[in-house]
Amino acid sequence: MRSVRLDWLAAEVMNELPQGARTAVQDLLDQTAGRPDRWPAPGGEEVAEVFGPLCWIVFVAYLDGIEVRDVGWLGWLGWLG
Repeated sequence: MRSVRLDWLAAEVMNELPQGARTAVQDLLDQTAGRPDRWPAPGGEEVAEVFGPLCWIVFVAYLDGIEVRDVGWLGWLGWLG
């Protein structure tokens, strides 16, 4: 697996999410990091978005991994149990 770095904004959002939402975003991060063939060109200039069922990430790619610039959560909190 390649490295995943969180920009300060993405880290702040992750810290505010309930555990179930955080787990969903982490799963999406794992899936994205494991598919470099779906990343934008490395170098950090091209931004890409990946969507899960209730969350999304915005990231840039480098040779060694991705840097997540933003995280979003659309799910309702009742879904988390």
